[in-house]
Amino acid sequence: MERLTRRTVRFAGQSTGSGPATCGQVSMWLDITDKDPGEAFFNPSGEVELPSGLTVEDVLDELGALVCRHESLRTFLTEDAGGLTEGDGGLAEGDGGRLTQTVTGSGEQPVWLADLDSGGCPAGDGGLWEAIAERRAVVERLPFDLAAELPLRPTLFHRSGEPLAVLLSVAHTAADGTGVRNLVADLAAMTEARAKSLDRPPPPAARQPLEQARYETSPEGARRLAKALEFWRSRLAVVPRTMFPAEPSALPGERSIPPASDGRPPDASPYHAAVLYSRAADLALNLLAARLDVSGTAVLLAATGLALGAYTGMPTLAARLICANRVQEAERRAVACMIQGALVSLDLGGESFGEVARRAWTASVRAYRDGLYDKRELRRIIRETEERRGVRLDLSCVVNDMREEMRPDRRLAAHRPGSTEEAAVRAATRDSVFRPEPAVEKEKFALYAEDTPETVRLTLHADSRHLDAAAVRAVLFGVERLLVEAAFGEVRPEEAGRVAGIAAPRREGRWLWHEGCWTDLDAVAALLTDALAPRLGAGSRDPETPGVTGVGVEVERDADGEPRIVAHLWPDGDGLTAEDARAACMAALPGRQTAVAPHRYVIHDPAGTGPARGAALA
Repeated sequence: MERLTRRTVRFAGQSTGSGPATCGQVSMWLDITDKDPGEAFFNPSGEVELPSGLTVEDVLDELGALVCRHESLRTFLTEDAGGLTEGDGGLAEGDGGRLTQTVTGSGEQPVWLADLDSGGCPAGDGGLWEAIAERRAVVERLPFDLAAELPLRPTLFHRSGEPLAVLLSVAHTAADGTGVRNLVADLAAMTEARAKSLDRPPPPAARQPLEQARYETSPEGARRLAKALEFWRSRLAVVPRTMFPAEPSALPGERSIPPASDGRPPDASPYHAAVLYSRAADLALNLLAARLDVSGTAVLLAATGLALGAYTGMPTLAARLICANRVQEAERRAVACMIQGALVSLDLGGESFGEVARRAWTASVRAYRDGLYDKRELRRIIRETEERRGVRLDLSCVVNDMREEMRPDRRLAAHRPGSTEEAAVRAATRDSVFRPEPAVEKEKFALYAEDTPETVRLTLHADSRHLDAAAVRAVLFGVERLLVEAAFGEVRPEEAGRVAGIAAPRREGRWLWHEGCWTDLDAVAALLTDALAPRLGAGSRDPETPGVTGVGVEVERDADGEPRIVAHLWPDGDGLTAEDARAACMAALPGRQTAVAPHRYVIHDPAGTGPARGAALA
């Protein structure tokens, strides 16, 4: 390990200001605080290879100027009284906390100098890039104190006093992936000019975060945010409540991993990850995008949905894409965090893979149009929707296409001549590389796609209680197989599991398909029993669920033929109302993948001899 020393770069006389945080800042702040603010799994980074002829002091000067040029690097984030911390269903009742951004005009930026002459670092470029990779693995996991610490952590690598490269690690509230690329490009241009004794280039004409916040509160911005929330409201009303309608212990065979409560150390994370480097998938994905005249993201979304659908038995994919929210040039060049989740609900049926991919294209474009919104307000809408539907919405399936080169013709041209022929693509599957990786996401399912020179890098982060190591491998290779087979033949959606090599789940017991998802009626009975245990009678009332006391669950049809779940309750005494029962069920729902709150509640005479005391439609 190279020796690290700490220097500081002073800056002064810069613009200052304070105001509400942007939608992008709020979204990322909430994502971090939801998961674990003590872990910095969100820190993006990028490196700049330095031109020759510079001194360490030259580079430090340019780093100081870099901080001056971008307000996001001089921004502190603070919570007002009330905070933004979340319960399971959204913002806590009565909290009024808001996030404020404050741009400082002066201060000291710490810079870490990594001496490659120490620690046995090998000479040459190989040693440099090994050192950068080692340092990146450290800084990307170091949390920032966003209220008191500048959100930039630069490391300058040098050998014998000659600066070689700079690694820029940034808090994700200050820059997303595009923002980091813009930051890297700016520093590269600045150091190149310095090495040639030229004037420093002007800063990019980009929108700063305080300007973005003013836009979002303007009449135009307010209309845009309101429209986005209405889109979310309409999608949430019909989206499947989860992509994983099975309890962890109910997953069949080796797909099941025991929950943490049965022996896993309390501090052990159930999350894990793996990566697949695939030239075949890269070629097939771009061939399909060009042939179908859709985006590569749509093709990836279709393949991912079909593979995951085969694993879960779900005919619809409910997933969050990541929307860049960079339409205007001033937004595209900004060093800022502007990304937010965009919800898609994709029907995985039809006659062909191409049909699914075209629907994915339409759905993703529609979602991207409404990717800018106040996430605090969205969470209130989610909570309202959950109460109305009697469910807990689990939107923990993420597909993030992070590839820089999105045009399929350009991407295909980067490969060797003849590499797009069917035999060559199929042969390339033998070169795919799979390996486990440390998990940095805390989602049930999060798939990332990134470019490498000749492959697409597919990384899947998963909750091992729902996708174990074998399932993660199967899904990644299943995506590859679906892409390759669809590129050179026709894949029907109902054949996706066979093509992907993924067996459909087995469901035993009383399962009901309703509102776009599977529900286990036995789990509903258990929910009622657990939620109302102190108030139920002692006798078993449900012949379908032996051992369940004071509860019966049945299915009836409404006027449109839609199934509705009815709960029959025999309380131990008077006083229980349908409203009480439903409220208790909603409170007990978190963490239950297969249950919902019943639609109707019938309260029977405690003695079991008289008529029902009341019935209410939820």
